[in-house]
Amino acid sequence: MKVQFCHSKLLLALSSAFILNTTFVTTSQAMELAPTVEDAIMHSPEFREQIKVHQGVNADLKGAEGSWYPVIDLGAGIGLEEIERENSALNSSLTRTETNIRLTENLFEGFGTENEIARQQARLDAAAYTSQSKANKIALDMVSAYIILQKEQELQQLSMENKLTHERILDQITQRSDAGIGNQVEVDQAKARLALANSNLAAAKNNYSDALTSFHRVLGRLPDNELIKPTLDYNFPATLEEATNIALLQHPTLRSANADIAEARAQHDAAARFYYPRVDLEIAQTFDDNISGIRGKNQNFQAMLRMRYNLYNGGKDTANRDRTASAVQQSAEIRNNTRRQTIENLRYAWDARKMIGVQLEYVKQQIKLTHETLVGYRKQFSLGRRSLLDLLNTEDEYISALRKLVESESEHSIAEYRILNGMGNLIEVLNINVSYVSVDVDYSNQ
Repeated sequence: MKVQFCHSKLLLALSSAFILNTTFVTTSQAMELAPTVEDAIMHSPEFREQIKVHQGVNADLKGAEGSWYPVIDLGAGIGLEEIERENSALNSSLTRTETNIRLTENLFEGFGTENEIARQQARLDAAAYTSQSKANKIALDMVSAYIILQKEQELQQLSMENKLTHERILDQITQRSDAGIGNQVEVDQAKARLALANSNLAAAKNNYSDALTSFHRVLGRLPDNELIKPTLDYNFPATLEEATNIALLQHPTLRSANADIAEARAQHDAAARFYYPRVDLEIAQTFDDNISGIRGKNQNFQAMLRMRYNLYNGGKDTANRDRTASAVQQSAEIRNNTRRQTIENLRYAWDARKMIGVQLEYVKQQIKLTHETLVGYRKQFSLGRRSLLDLLNTEDEYISALRKLVESESEHSIAEYRILNGMGNLIEVLNINVSYVSVDVDYSNQ
């Protein structure tokens, strides 16, 4: 959003590169928003931590899938075995050796393996959606820091231009006073406005320094060259209702919450495995020597189908089942609360974009009219037909309108990116790839 100003020096200030204020030095290559955001995501400790969480859950899934395979155990032992038999001379003291290998393949355990695998898969998908949500949050933080830094740079430039304007006015008033045309009151008045301009410039420099600090916190380093002003080419939904429907279907935080419900349900189903018998196939071979006081080798082979069925466990199984049922309801309520928060954040951003857009039109009108008034006042002041106070007030009104334009444009731009984040497709619009944590399963029916 550009406004044509007649003030040539102001145009030069607004279009110039970053001011060198001992913070960093510009280089020949400029920084763009999308690569900067991608850099911030890839090097963010929060995002990298979540990726490690995802990798850990993936290991748990592989562990759960391991229950499909047999368990093979190898055992060996050696030691002294002494046998004393009452009223018998067949006492013995032999070196006993044992070697055995056992294969156990579970055939049925109340569908526990299937449900545990489903639970771990849901956990993995929830972690993936959480990673995407974290990427969106970091992207929004980086976008905000990027735009705010540009805003504070422009405000600092405006404050510098305002200071130069008041210095010129003071010089003009001083010359008029020395020539006997003006008076000391006007000189003092011009000096006071110059002091205020210097104060505003100092505040602008401080705000700019704060913006640099915020930029460094998100990206992990200061910008090393000029930031190119971003342009957003995206067709927003026509209504808030359409945007909300997109958010409810696509927002990764909601998808993660739905996956959490699926995990809780799978855990609840898995808790029912104790109500069923467990059936295992066991194949074992032993190679023993000097067993039970009988000298010589002793080999034994078994191929058994074994069933174990717990008949009473003190009510623990029922209690565990009740606990997992409560966990399902808890996950559902967390999802419902997440849905409300998602809708709320999207509404805030949508309304901000709409209202600030209306505000921008009035600000542009104010700048146009104030600039025309200022040009006329400057001519009239030079001819002695306008007071110094009128000129100073109009100068301040004009610079305030320019500040408001810069601030409103920045807020409007951030509001648009907040809408994208609220719908859950910010990184997609920025063409940032985090496909290594993608999910193919749809949990929207939870």
